[in-house]
Amino acid sequence: MKITINRSELIDNLSKLSLVIKDNSIRPVISGAKLEVSEDNILFTGTTLETTIKSSLEGEIKETGVVVFKVSLVLEYIKLLTQEEIEISSTENKLFIHNAEFSTLDSDEYPKLNVEGGTPILSIEANTLIEAFDKVIFSASQAPENLAINTIRMKLEDNKIYLVTTDSYRLAHFLLEAETKLNQEFSIPLEGASILSKLFRGSKEILHFFIDGNQLRIKSEKLTFSIRLVDLAFPDYNAILGSMNSTKTIEMNLKDFKSALKKVLTIAKRNQETKNGAYFDFVGNKLKIFVSSGSAKTTQKLDTIKEGDDFKASINAKFIEDFLNNIEKNIIIKATNSSSMFILKEVDNNNYTYILMPLALRD
Repeated sequence: MKITINRSELIDNLSKLSLVIKDNSIRPVISGAKLEVSEDNILFTGTTLETTIKSSLEGEIKETGVVVFKVSLVLEYIKLLTQEEIEISSTENKLFIHNAEFSTLDSDEYPKLNVEGGTPILSIEANTLIEAFDKVIFSASQAPENLAINTIRMKLEDNKIYLVTTDSYRLAHFLLEAETKLNQEFSIPLEGASILSKLFRGSKEILHFFIDGNQLRIKSEKLTFSIRLVDLAFPDYNAILGSMNSTKTIEMNLKDFKSALKKVLTIAKRNQETKNGAYFDFVGNKLKIFVSSGSAKTTQKLDTIKEGDDFKASINAKFIEDFLNNIEKNIIIKATNSSSMFILKEVDNNNYTYILMPLALRD
């Protein structure tokens, strides 16, 4: 195998493959990337078997062949080169790149992976989807062993995309419009969604989604990303969204509220008893946020516009901050009492809803 290829494009491509590839002691060959050169194509593959990236690059093809190599060392070496075009070649068990040689893995043992086919279900601009993921991903369970909710739930229906996440203490729901081709609902593993975000953040290219059994395939012009979906039942979020009743509504200035929460969290995050917990006391058109960690305490005061009776509650301040970091206008909080769900929204935005349960209120 022998090719000449653009160094910058190769660095970008190998960096993307490294998002997927992991060390695997049981099946060492998938710890490497596969480079397959045919008469008219230069194709790279990286996989964990759960997630797979296949990408193609332009270059001068001198000899065809297949080689599997460890990405990290090769990538580190290529970054140190200054040539715009570099030659890559291989023999039976060596990879040669500009005065350096690297050991290879047995390409015959590399699994045959099918990332083609499937039923088309969606086409959308990449960064539009990534920004929508950002609105909900923080609310998903971060525990990989909690498979059912270590996901982003994605529902496609009549040119609308509904994204939902929960960690059982809170729930985020975001709606955007896009060209859907089939009504479908599925759970994307959180790790896969995070990789997808890193692959295409800032990109304006159109992504085409296909579904094939338990495989979701996302295709751009030169890259295909395949994810094995989670087939465990997702919580009944429609029942939660359908029970959003409240008797009190509070509006607050976003900048002022964020500033107050940052001060509160410097102390609340050190609270051993209820980490990130703080007391919120809504009296008239004022909010007092109090927190004590044993070694420090603070009370922050803000102006509000409140409809309904006075009340107080204990809430995870970090959970609120997560939502504030994803909106640009004033925040609306709706609630009934200290033990009911809190509904957070952005002013003039009915497409974004965040629900969280309060902590136990202690005297």
